[in-house]
Amino acid sequence: MPETTEEEKRLPISEHLEELRSRIIKSILIVIGLFFINWFFKARILDIVKKPHTVTMKNLGLSQSLQVLSYQEGFYAYIKLCLIASVFMAYPIILYQVWRFVEAGLFKKERRYVKTFAPISYIAFVTGVLFGYYFLIPYGLQFLIKILGGGVQPMITMSQYISLVTMLTLALGIVFQLPLVMLFISKIGMLKAEDFIKWRLYAILIIFILAAVITPPDPFTQVMTALPMIILYEVGILAIRPTKKAVQRFGILLGVGILLVYVVFLVFTLPTKANFVESTGVVKLLPDASTIWQPLSTESKIHNGAILKTEKDSIASFLLKDGTYVTMDINTKIKFVKNRNLNLIEGQILIAIKGDDKPFMIAANDNVITSNNSTIDIKLSKYRVLVTVTKGEATVVANGQEKKIFEGRQLRFLTGGRPADINKVIEWAKEMRKKLKEQNKRNISL
Repeated sequence: MPETTEEEKRLPISEHLEELRSRIIKSILIVIGLFFINWFFKARILDIVKKPHTVTMKNLGLSQSLQVLSYQEGFYAYIKLCLIASVFMAYPIILYQVWRFVEAGLFKKERRYVKTFAPISYIAFVTGVLFGYYFLIPYGLQFLIKILGGGVQPMITMSQYISLVTMLTLALGIVFQLPLVMLFISKIGMLKAEDFIKWRLYAILIIFILAAVITPPDPFTQVMTALPMIILYEVGILAIRPTKKAVQRFGILLGVGILLVYVVFLVFTLPTKANFVESTGVVKLLPDASTIWQPLSTESKIHNGAILKTEKDSIASFLLKDGTYVTMDINTKIKFVKNRNLNLIEGQILIAIKGDDKPFMIAANDNVITSNNSTIDIKLSKYRVLVTVTKGEATVVANGQEKKIFEGRQLRFLTGGRPADINKVIEWAKEMRKKLKEQNKRNISL
């Protein structure tokens, strides 16, 4: 017999509707009040919401500003931001209003479960929001920017960014309550652990569909959203029936999930190519996916595809991730191509190459210098390359020929042909055409 010895008070439908109306009005008034308060702090709230974007763009060496495409877009975006922030802040109060409304329709046992689960539900909601804010969104944004490739300058609008961040964080906050919902349903006798186990494959399919709906259309964000949901589903089963088999299954799933996250992190994020050490004057950085030169600082991230340049009053030094040390002279420009591969576009560098199984390669115009565990000075001018080995040895492939340079030796070679007086060649060509015309006229007269 149900645990309802006392007579439950039943209200007429009109009184239920009146109470519902009262609860909704109270919730709306609280949200409106918080909205006006948040409006005075809208810039600060935007800075907090913008942090994942700032961190992502900073790691990629791109502009951290958000764009607006019209005068009114910023105003509407701030309204959206303050309204959503108000709903987030009012969430516990709204939850309390919902509880007060449904409390009269629950049995005593059900009320006890709700009072127990409500605080845990809020903690799960906050955990989901923080997971999205600190992990999913930054790495998801980084993946989306990375696949653009070079030569594409991303322009992220304020309105689009706010919508993306709030939608993902809200969705994850709700999703992280899945185990509690499953446990509550089991406690009130609606479903058993066997039912959730039987429907596991269908649940996984629904989870991936849901992840595709609430996330941007990219595999990284979808997988990173679906994976925690699958783990949370297993946590729900484990909470309902904590058997040894369920614990083992959860442990295996958690281990595979962590491994998958690690692999995805290595594949879809940009590792730093070099660390800036020191400089005199201003050194500028051109990231691979940008067309705007930026001042380089110790906080800047240097990735593959980036170009660095020093001006007439600046020199700089960098430490590559493989331990190779590079010093750039004035008026020098280099490009980081890939691991142990560097392009000298102009100027002069001194490079102390760290020993490795793979030789280090420096391209200078159409010439290639390779070496390992050595120190080399390379100077590139418009028509000449000068290579000096101060430690170890190097191999140079220039003009189709391969030459060795040993320690203490120097090799100088021309690149791109010898300098020529173009005007003399043009005058010679004109003179030749003139003589041919005169010869043709004489042949016709004969």
